[in-house]
Amino acid sequence: MAMFDGVAGRIAVRVMERTNAEAEREAVRRLAAGPGAKVLVMGFGPGIGLQHLLEGPVAEVVGVDPSQVMHDAAARRNALALAEGRLRLVKAQAADLPRDAGPFDGAIAVHTLQICRPFAPTAAMLADVLRPGAQLIGITHGWAARKDYGEESLFTDAVAQGLAGAGFAQARHGRADAEGGTAVLLEAVR
Repeated sequence: MAMFDGVAGRIAVRVMERTNAEAEREAVRRLAAGPGAKVLVMGFGPGIGLQHLLEGPVAEVVGVDPSQVMHDAAARRNALALAEGRLRLVKAQAADLPRDAGPFDGAIAVHTLQICRPFAPTAAMLADVLRPGAQLIGITHGWAARKDYGEESLFTDAVAQGLAGAGFAQARHGRADAEGGTAVLLEAVR
């Protein structure tokens, strides 16, 4: 069972709809995907980031999330895009995304990277599916990075090292605007 399935998942949908929307909007804005782009969304939750991407000029969005509850919520929220073929939802851990799902012109991961442990398999998947020059935008609750890694710096170091080891040209971190500047921002270029 995925982390966000069952009763806990249904509760998490409601919480995420309220608390993650700002970070989802920021990730989409920072990615700035252009017309015709194909974008990957890792850990799409209730589908808010998917929705924001699909409101823009992107041609296709592929979301990967292991939770059936999140799939159901995202499918309801984005039913038209699914019917039109602009959205595809994959039920899997991010590291297990089929490599033929790409190539992607960019990716976002909101409140997801800290639970992709170990991170190296996820970094390898991203290196395989992102086009050279594609951007990855990750935003993570500061408290979640501390909970899962002990310190934010250990989290950002692990992700940066994983991405560098997978061949990313650059990775940097700082503060996102979301959550009053307490969320961790990771930006990387393939």
